[in-house]
Amino acid sequence: MEKLINDWSRRTNRAVIFDFNGTLSDDESILLNSFTDLFHKYLGWQMTPEEYTERLLGHSDREIVEIAVRTHGGGDSVLVDQLLARHGDRYKQLVAERSPITDSAAELVAHLARLEVPMAIVTGAQRDDVLAVLNNCSTGEHIDLFVTVEDVEHGKPDPEGFLKGAALLGVEPQDVLVFEDSVPGIQGALAAGMRCVAVTGDNPRPHVLAQDVATTHRLSADLLDV
Repeated sequence: MEKLINDWSRRTNRAVIFDFNGTLSDDESILLNSFTDLFHKYLGWQMTPEEYTERLLGHSDREIVEIAVRTHGGGDSVLVDQLLARHGDRYKQLVAERSPITDSAAELVAHLARLEVPMAIVTGAQRDDVLAVLNNCSTGEHIDLFVTVEDVEHGKPDPEGFLKGAALLGVEPQDVLVFEDSVPGIQGALAAGMRCVAVTGDNPRPHVLAQDVATTHRLSADLLDV
């Protein structure tokens, strides 16, 4: 970790890209509950947490719904759009009740802003969902560049989103430090030629730890102290 951060900090045009769900936004439990209820009600599928983690985590919202509908709903494209809209409504309702941006993550973003490090979000979430969180917290004052599911043809692990994020930031991929929590996200960041730190949480998943990247339990300003 120390070498990675120090090497990145020496870049003249250094920048940071955050994944959103499960990384900058501590909302994996919100997503799990939303998708579990949605699939049970409309597809008759009682998805388990293990199925979500192993099959769906790290994919875009649309890809998650498409996989569920293809497997349990006959592949109805109209149903995909309907469920995606219902998920967005439920997500907005839940994050309005409690912001999923932790204090430590907000402190890291504020510290990067003080250092004048440009930041962007690259995520498979819907843009309206990202804005629903950022418009109601101080973190949104510092990040206004987004690549969301609407902006790409290919989701993670394809590097498309990360490369678009670097272009928005006006930097080269090697200037970017990425924070990610999923295997597809980590693989996409590395494929784009970026440095990557895996945010593991308190219960690291083995397939995330198996990736050849530095790890941290949580986002915090302390990460830059090295």
